[in-house]
Amino acid sequence: MPELPEVETVVRDLKKRVVGRRILDVWTDWPKYFKGLSLAQFKKHVVGKKILGVTRRGKNILIEISSGHLILVHLKMTGHLLLGSWKLDVGRWMPEGEPKEMRDPKNGFIRLIFYLDSKKYPMLALSDMRRFAKVLCGPKDKILNLPDLKDLGPEALEISYKDFRELFKTKKGKIKQVLMDQKFVVGIGNIYSDEILYTAKIHPLSRVEKLKEPQIKVLYSAMKKILEKGIKMRGTSSDDFRDTYGKKGNYGSVILMYQRHGQRCAKGHFIHRIKVGQRSAHFCPICQRLVV
Repeated sequence: MPELPEVETVVRDLKKRVVGRRILDVWTDWPKYFKGLSLAQFKKHVVGKKILGVTRRGKNILIEISSGHLILVHLKMTGHLLLGSWKLDVGRWMPEGEPKEMRDPKNGFIRLIFYLDSKKYPMLALSDMRRFAKVLCGPKDKILNLPDLKDLGPEALEISYKDFRELFKTKKGKIKQVLMDQKFVVGIGNIYSDEILYTAKIHPLSRVEKLKEPQIKVLYSAMKKILEKGIKMRGTSSDDFRDTYGKKGNYGSVILMYQRHGQRCAKGHFIHRIKVGQRSAHFCPICQRLVV
């Protein structure tokens, strides 16, 4: 599932390319995306409206339109948003005049299209092989008060060290699971939790309640460093993620831990993999200290 760097990459692209554009029409072959709205109802909210802004909350993309509504997009496991032009050819949407990346099989599952008044990028499309993505639309206040957003913790890149340290005072559990808890801090998943913990030299099974302030400070610094680097490199494409131009993210070329079990870490030790709360954790048992 895309994490903060992937979603932030998409948001920054959309800010450049779709803000100020008007939505001319909507097509989908999967109206279940809209969670309670029919396609006709969804169109009534968005068609003819101008896109005023694009922001992110956790792993959610928020598109503000001129009706006072927000469109919330959560990409889930296989979804990604693409900018370009497609034509329907024998029941399949095919890219027109796009770079070769758009012909990547991962980009070929077009389920939803927003038609825009833009010559260069006339379509904003959702490719989603497994149809797990979510697309909600409603008045801004209503969307912002949905549990999807209201129950989220602070943003990993915005929280101060003082507030981050406070989070640990009442929290218990294994640090790998806690970092991925979106009510603790938002945006971190399986990939970047492995990267952050290795950078901070903290074992994924370490108990949160046993961490001392110096370790929390190092963890905070590692979190900022890794997430910012992930954004700079336009995310990780270990599986389905592609950016709005259909390209893979570049973070995989410098990845430290995730899916590297059996290989060696930067210090030359073998990387191990274990299960932590039904998720895989990749770590170096030599470099990363276990705190229990």
